Amino acid sequence: MQSLKVSGIIHLFALLHAAVALLCRVAGVNDELILTLLTIVLIVLICLRRGLNVEFTAFSVIVVNVIGYLLGTGGARAMGLVIPSPLAVHALSTFLTTEILGWGLVWFTRMFRRGDDPVHRTSWNPRIGLMLSAVAVIFVLRLAYVELFATPIFSPEHLYAIANTLTSNSVALIVLLCVNVIFVRHMRRHSERRNAQKILRLSVFVLLTTVCVTLIAGLHLPFDFDRSFSLREFVPLSVITLLIEMTLYSVIFMVDYALVARSVLRTERGRTHQAQFRYMKLKQQVNPHFLFNSLNILDCMVCEGRNEQASAYIHKLAGIYRYMLQSEEEQLVLLREELDFVAMYVDLLKVRFADGFRVESDIAPEALCLRVVPCSIQLLIENAIKHNIVDAASPLVIRIVAGADSVVVTNNFSPKFSTPGSSTRVGLNYIRQQYLDLANRPIGISCTETEYRVTIPLI
Repeated sequence: MQSLKVSGIIHLFALLHAAVALLCRVAGVNDELILTLLTIVLIVLICLRRGLNVEFTAFSVIVVNVIGYLLGTGGARAMGLVIPSPLAVHALSTFLTTEILGWGLVWFTRMFRRGDDPVHRTSWNPRIGLMLSAVAVIFVLRLAYVELFATPIFSPEHLYAIANTLTSNSVALIVLLCVNVIFVRHMRRHSERRNAQKILRLSVFVLLTTVCVTLIAGLHLPFDFDRSFSLREFVPLSVITLLIEMTLYSVIFMVDYALVARSVLRTERGRTHQAQFRYMKLKQQVNPHFLFNSLNILDCMVCEGRNEQASAYIHKLAGIYRYMLQSEEEQLVLLREELDFVAMYVDLLKVRFADGFRVESDIAPEALCLRVVPCSIQLLIENAIKHNIVDAASPLVIRIVAGADSVVVTNNFSPKFSTPGSSTRVGLNYIRQQYLDLANRPIGISCTETEYRVTIPLI
């Protein structure tokens, strides 16, 4: 099984289900428990390959088997209307049901799969008792299906009437849904409890909920009070309610687990990207090329006796590093602060490149109070200097335009021929990811033969 993909596992078990169903019908053997066992193995294998934990796998066993029973039964009846052979109907409905269940579980797990991290994979630990309990529950339910539904009290006509008693009482259904949602969230907040305690609490909750909802539906509460409701009617209605309760709880647990897992993933991913961005800014702070060039320029100023210019250069250089240090822990800064920082950075570059480039700006006053990712505009200017020719004969022109919801940084496109394709776009990727994590807003990048343009959102 290790070499098989999930798709191969699903197809293999679908064929195996169909073959077992066909052979059992030919031999006159009941196939309920064998098909149940195969379905459980399929679910466990898919959950293992998808990296899911024991709790989710256990509740998947319950939900998928119940849905599989209903889907298989309904599908067989529908196919029986067009296919005359009962053997073909049983084998085909079993095959299609297994395919639908397998791919349905795969599709659902894609919403919150944690990947191939072995920490989050299912393992044999004390929680495996929950898995064994789920398997035992399913086997008991399937035995109940075989035995109870073969009796007159659970004939299709009577079963429909019992189910209609429950589904026609909106209060009973609302109570059933609400108490399950509340209990699932309560159990998640107290997940540190021992597994045995959780199973006991869950069992008591399911039984109490079943009894209460059965009484509400059977007595037609709260709009009426049916005094004719008897123990003979209570038993079958409670069985149906118990099946619905177990299935509903399992579904709510799986959905809650999926939502929590996706939230955790999004948070962890955001923290990872933030840490990477801070690391990139740290490397900028100690950028050896920038520091080397700055010290060389200072040395020339001192040697030429331009002490006032050297002092101003030092103050601007100190201001740049001060801003980087102050914004290190900030996710967003005011555009006004970022532009002040950019102005100091540009002044230092002008000392080095003289007339080789210029920066023009057109900033709407209302945009100054909005926020951007720290060092984002400076990084765009640094990229423009790094990847384009800076020459007095054909100066590099960088233009910064800020409107109501975005900042657009453009420059004339004249790439250095000595380093074609050398850009790794690491800085742009970090900026893009920051805006996706913080505001779920993308940055825009466009390039023509004459112009390079980057648009970053204002938040």
